[in-house]
Amino acid sequence: MNTLRKSVVSLFAGVLAFAIVGVGVTEALAPHIWPSAMLGLPAGLVAGLVALPLTYLGLTYRTERRATGRASARTRRRLRTVAGATVGFVVGGGLAMAVVWTQAIGLATAIVFVGFPVAFLSAIVAGYIAFRRSPVDRQPPSSPMQ
Repeated sequence: MNTLRKSVVSLFAGVLAFAIVGVGVTEALAPHIWPSAMLGLPAGLVAGLVALPLTYLGLTYRTERRATGRASARTRRRLRTVAGATVGFVVGGGLAMAVVWTQAIGLATAIVFVGFPVAFLSAIVAGYIAFRRSPVDRQPPSSPMQ
């Protein structure tokens, strides 16, 4: 699959994730929070921004595996880094929001003022750890003579 096609498919996946998550969160929070779009649109934006590189790297990984039987170390490392940052974002932000939400603070305040900032910091840390901890990259390269 060429780069243009992967880019278009990734962009479509990002827009689709934005629409689904944005509308879903907005509708789910509508009975509880009056300006529910204030939380639904940022959640959709984050989902779309995460879906974009994950889709592109997933398609690159798939293309390389089909062509050579194994994806390059660079592609595996990039995919692992983005996946690690995504997990860090969800887990770190979710835990921080849940802890603050148990106090006398509303859901919207917990998400906007604590959840997102902590999520971004934990995504950076988790992505860096995933980038640095690469068991595949520590293996000695195989010689072409074998």
